Amino acid sequence: MAATLYPLAQQGLGAEPRQDALQITPFAVIGAVAYDDSVQGRGAGFIQNANGLFNVHSDTAGEHSHGGDFHRGLNLQTLEAGLHAHAAGWGEAGLRLSSDGHTVELEDAWLRSRPIAGGLQVKGGRFFSAIGLQNALHPHAWAFVDQALPYQLLLAGGLRGDGAQLTVLIPQTGPWRLQLGAEALQSDNAAVAAQTGPVSGFVTTTGKTVSIPMRGSAAWPQVWTAFAKAEWSPIAGQTLLSGLATVRGRQHQELHRYHPGINDADHALQGSTRTDIASVGWQRAGAGEHGAGDVLLTAEYFRQTKDLLLTYHDTKPWNIGMPRQLRIDGYVLQALYGIAPRWQVGVRLDGAGNVHEAVRSASPQFCAPPYQNLRCPRQTSAFDALQRLSLVATWNLDQHQRLRVQLSHARVPVAEDSNGDGRLDAVRKNFRQLLVQYQLSFGGGQHSAAD
Repeated sequence: MAATLYPLAQQGLGAEPRQDALQITPFAVIGAVAYDDSVQGRGAGFIQNANGLFNVHSDTAGEHSHGGDFHRGLNLQTLEAGLHAHAAGWGEAGLRLSSDGHTVELEDAWLRSRPIAGGLQVKGGRFFSAIGLQNALHPHAWAFVDQALPYQLLLAGGLRGDGAQLTVLIPQTGPWRLQLGAEALQSDNAAVAAQTGPVSGFVTTTGKTVSIPMRGSAAWPQVWTAFAKAEWSPIAGQTLLSGLATVRGRQHQELHRYHPGINDADHALQGSTRTDIASVGWQRAGAGEHGAGDVLLTAEYFRQTKDLLLTYHDTKPWNIGMPRQLRIDGYVLQALYGIAPRWQVGVRLDGAGNVHEAVRSASPQFCAPPYQNLRCPRQTSAFDALQRLSLVATWNLDQHQRLRVQLSHARVPVAEDSNGDGRLDAVRKNFRQLLVQYQLSFGGGQHSAAD
């Protein structure tokens, strides 16, 4: 189980098709995490529910998350089993089941054609999107114990859906390789395409029982993506990598409850989303064995905008139909170095919400359609950001076993009754986290996480 040092290569950019006949490789991965922090085990929950960072504190449930929702003590992080198949002249397929220890779900199931004229490949089924450097990576392929914050909070643990992917690998020119791709997905991803539909019997914070009008699920596809990834290797053993991606959610719905510093009353919204991602990196292959001397430096920036209309408001019904534009960003800076055979150390600085604001109409009585253009006088509310710094040390005992220790320091906005008056206030928490991870793979469990 080698350390993850080259995310784009793991996603298949420039990979040569295998020439063997039918090959079926079963695999299984199990991983556990021991967790503790300086806030009585509440730190992971503080991050997952940071004020306004995830769906601006939506009550909509997420579809999938391996991200970092740990409790104090021992946690099952990864329990996966499946198979990967490759047939010469036809293509390949993957099937993966995962469990949280209580239920089992179909993680992904897909077919991908072999490359045809012009480097074209088609993939269909259920799969994780190829956007960004880390979206398609499963926990056993992460370089840190938990997932980077933008993927946890702005992509709800990773964008996955049922649909089709089209990629084109441009014929290699000198040291350059370029891949273009697009995806059409049916997804209820809680960050970019949450689906609630009409809500009846909703009990508001003020004690009312109401019905909330929401559209039914949008027709396929709910989500479109497009991406470009490039590699440049001007020097043997060294590669520069870059990428751009965009995600468009055609229909997104959010149901919010009162929350201090975020929402002054229960309300519901629906509309569309856009998330843009820019990625850059540099990798050097070391001269030592088992990853010794390997270096990987990567940086990613996320910008997300939600253009929504108010469909329900508990205390200000005259605002129904008015626009809300929600804007938030995120970033990941990561450095990894193989200090010795099978040993890797790393540092990661990640955050979300440096840009974090909601734009609403200030004077609805003077507004005229179309509300989506925000032609009314505007009022902008700004919210706090979340930052975290993590250090990690990884020991790859052998091809199938990994032991990892991570220490993080986080600064997170949370809701807490700080003065004992019975009301929650928006406060900042600074705390440390300690995570110890063990992973064990069987069969082909050390395969590419992007399969």
